[in-house]
Amino acid sequence: MSARNRARANPNQDADEERRLWKEIKDKAKDVDVMVARSNDIGHEILKAETQQAALLDADKPSDPVLDELLEKLYRENVKICEEVSQIVEGKSNDTNLLDSINILAGLREASQEHAAQMQASQSHRSASGKLSRAPKKVSGKPGSAIAVTTEEIDDTSAAPSPRINLGPRLTAKEKTSRSGSIATTREASVKIEDGAESVASSADGTSTAAGPSKGSSSNRPSNRLVLRLNEVVFCRHDMKSANPKNLPEGEGILCRVTAVIGEGKQRRYEVQDADTLGEPPPPQRASVAQLLQIPESNKGLQDLPAKKQVIAQYPDTTTFYKAEVSEPWKAKDIANDKGIMVRLIFQEDVEAREVERRFVLLDGK
Repeated sequence: MSARNRARANPNQDADEERRLWKEIKDKAKDVDVMVARSNDIGHEILKAETQQAALLDADKPSDPVLDELLEKLYRENVKICEEVSQIVEGKSNDTNLLDSINILAGLREASQEHAAQMQASQSHRSASGKLSRAPKKVSGKPGSAIAVTTEEIDDTSAAPSPRINLGPRLTAKEKTSRSGSIATTREASVKIEDGAESVASSADGTSTAAGPSKGSSSNRPSNRLVLRLNEVVFCRHDMKSANPKNLPEGEGILCRVTAVIGEGKQRRYEVQDADTLGEPPPPQRASVAQLLQIPESNKGLQDLPAKKQVIAQYPDTTTFYKAEVSEPWKAKDIANDKGIMVRLIFQEDVEAREVERRFVLLDGK
């Protein structure tokens, strides 16, 4: 006999477990709703700051360092929120995530309904055969004995009703998408109490993964969601957590091209490939939005770099980015001069300064 058809010994215990799961689901959903609301607020702040920065650039004025620092802070905070939401909704850890809790609760409710249907059918059969007839009233008018009430009736009335779960097709266990190499940025759940009309419905359509474009492209894409095109040039930071400890990659990351855009909207994923055109290219790899940073198409309007500024930059004649320090100040207003687009840097473990095009010099916001 399968576990599905086996009678449950203690309906009260199952009802308590269902109530506990329901409370856990509501608490997690409330936490996610708070994060989504904060992410939406960050999106408005990013759009406002990018608009102000774009206005300065359109007026041929230098970029505002205060706005640049604010944008970096907002980008990092939004990425962190998206990762936390993803961990709560479908994170892989020892703790039960939100989707697992919903599926478990749905299974318990299905088993409860089957058990109730079996008991009802059993009672109907016994009633038809006369086994559940009430005791006759006495002539004196005193109520008859209540001993005739069966244990099945007691069990049915003792188990308190628990919330019914309606699972949408996107939350079934079979259709949970793989999260390898990507940040999940969405949550869709619809959980409602049948009798109390209480519901928890949340969607992270407004949640934005703001791994943010470089400052020079903020005027071209005033959006807090990183959206890349096919063949677009990006910086891809190494994922040290999944790297082989015996064969760690060099530097901080590599220059890549987007070779595939997988999915749409909040389910969008990217595959990237080393931008080196010499020799046989390595196979494409899947990258999370948090690893990617757009390389500006132009050097115009990029942030000034003071001396001693810590950056990561593309090492000359390679596609690898290393940590470096600005040796001479670079100003956007001097871009029209000879070598105005080049920044003089001293890379780690180097002695002599080297020149790198400004758009391949990124702020080290790790």
